[in-house]
Amino acid sequence: MSLTKALHQPVMLTTTLEWLAIKPGQWYVDATFGRGGHTQAMLQQKARVIAFDFDSEAINYGKTHLQRFIQTGKLILIRRNFDQLQETVANLEKKGIVSAISAILFDFGTSVDQLKSKERGFSFAHEAPLDMRMDQKLAVTAADLLRFLNEKQLRQLFWQYGGEKKARAIAHAIKQTNQPIETTQALVQLVLNIKGKRHGKLHPATKVFQALRIAVNSELDNIITVLPQAIEILASKGRLIAISFHEGEDRLIKQTFKSWQLENLGKILTKKPLTPNEQELSFNQRARSAKLRVFEKI
Repeated sequence: MSLTKALHQPVMLTTTLEWLAIKPGQWYVDATFGRGGHTQAMLQQKARVIAFDFDSEAINYGKTHLQRFIQTGKLILIRRNFDQLQETVANLEKKGIVSAISAILFDFGTSVDQLKSKERGFSFAHEAPLDMRMDQKLAVTAADLLRFLNEKQLRQLFWQYGGEKKARAIAHAIKQTNQPIETTQALVQLVLNIKGKRHGKLHPATKVFQALRIAVNSELDNIITVLPQAIEILASKGRLIAISFHEGEDRLIKQTFKSWQLENLGKILTKKPLTPNEQELSFNQRARSAKLRVFEKI
């Protein structure tokens, strides 16, 4: 079995590789390493890769499973948030370690390993502390947000980041509880009490958990911060590929690409976002909300 198959299943891998248009020996950035599926595939096509992740577990996993590429200088793993992309790449260029960046890939999804972790509090399937920090150096947990935000702030959070239609009732119930909500199952039960049992594919707590994860990790703010850095470090004719899973993420990417095109910084190569085909969805339901957009720098 190939390493790519052994790792967390990368979303829209074939489409991503087509748009990356990898040329052997040139440098590429995987700004969201995760479990390394995209990076591994890029390396197999003879790319040189700088990969970022602020999750220590992801970096340690990469050091173990992609060691041969690290030893030969074909892979540089960086344990940093991608909001430090420009500074990090500039330092590597000054040292003569890397040259021009031919393309940058962002997969803004959360890895299956993180979502299914019994200790991290991302999943409503396990009893765990309500944490949700991708980087353990972050100070604020999901439980902290439930404790310290007022009812209006929680309602806005659940609606803006999760599109939760019952945001008002859920926020009110949270602030009316006698005991702080500190575990995943306590939050799940509260949501179920309001929304009832599952109807359809989505668990009733999905949108609430998504909203908290986005807020804890400042995911939308990080996208706003990193996209201008990415266009700066790209070489001429370099491409930026962005895969998003949330309407707010996709809207930010779409608006940014449009503004770049109006400023004559380059051109949008995907008039509409690309989505997974039925074959991929048959074995990877996680991909169902994925949208891929591509921008090429002049």
